[in-house]
Amino acid sequence: MSLIHPDFLGETARRISLGQYPDIRQFVVQHLYADTLRLLLLLHQHVPIHCVIGIGYSGDSSVVAALEAAGIRVCTPDYESLQSTVDAELATTLNHCSTHNFRLVLHEVGGYAVKSLHTHFDEQVHRVVGALEITKQGVWVAQELDELKIPQLNCAQTRLKEIEGKMVGEAVVAALDNITRELGYSVVGRQALVAGYGWVGAGTAQNLRKRGMNVAVFDTDVLKVAEATVDGFSVYRSTVSIAPPAVAMGVSGRQSITRSVIDQLPSRCFIVSGASKDHEIDLPYLESQTRTTEQIHRFVVAHTLHDGRILLLVNKGYPVNFTGSSVPDEIVEFLFAEFIILMQELLERTPPPGIYPLEPVLEKIAAHVWLDLR
Repeated sequence: MSLIHPDFLGETARRISLGQYPDIRQFVVQHLYADTLRLLLLLHQHVPIHCVIGIGYSGDSSVVAALEAAGIRVCTPDYESLQSTVDAELATTLNHCSTHNFRLVLHEVGGYAVKSLHTHFDEQVHRVVGALEITKQGVWVAQELDELKIPQLNCAQTRLKEIEGKMVGEAVVAALDNITRELGYSVVGRQALVAGYGWVGAGTAQNLRKRGMNVAVFDTDVLKVAEATVDGFSVYRSTVSIAPPAVAMGVSGRQSITRSVIDQLPSRCFIVSGASKDHEIDLPYLESQTRTTEQIHRFVVAHTLHDGRILLLVNKGYPVNFTGSSVPDEIVEFLFAEFIILMQELLERTPPPGIYPLEPVLEKIAAHVWLDLR
């Protein structure tokens, strides 16, 4: 490892004595960045990877090349065909496992594979040891299944994930700031609406305020609205009537920039997602209200609506922080260290079907490694 990137992941594997599992395979759905590459190459030495599917709105071609050089099959579908690609490749992987009497671990962000397994492959569920998940979105997918038939272990509900969430909020605002500066636009003194006040939303609101914006917060959870109030933000308990913002930022993990919000946005308002996937913004409704579009920046499309307003959609509705460097690698890697611990927990102490966050006592291992090597 370089001096810039200490071997957090290798040291974690050594401290927990992660074993070799030649009779198990991984099916991976991931963002493809340098930090993910380090995680995948390390885990591949312990639990061979059969297939990696890169999430289409993120990734690096050099990472794909490095994975393929390690003998790992990689698919990089467009985001629109991501779920269908997961379905097809999971079928291939399950058949491979059946032929060779392997068992399978689902390793993913977003719940794509766990959804596919339960929708299309009920007769092969017995081959799957369980799923490992990094995001809250993936946990929500598992929660929404009629019956979860495998264990899903996650690092999406841990204290280190909360810390990372705040850093994501900072990265979201930094990415938007870079874009607006390139457009010659200043956010100072302008109004912002932040829809969602979870870990990422709180970090986003705080960093927008640091850049001189007047920030109002909306959340469907009244307790989060109370928290935002205590943190000194103006709040909305509904979006029936909002003050016209210059930036509308969705960071809830679900659709938050709804048609009601879109109808109230003033001309020249930036519409931005700071959460995974493209769920935050009601893009079909925005498209239905659009008369013409114009690309005004490599990451900004101006939508001229039928009523004459011009709304500025950032990064096609995908997370703005994926337009550049997002959370620093070493912050992400303390979550990946948790992921390595989850792998051992799943394979050595396979729990019954259900959703399991990493236990706090095990989370401390990742924190100790990170602090020792940093």
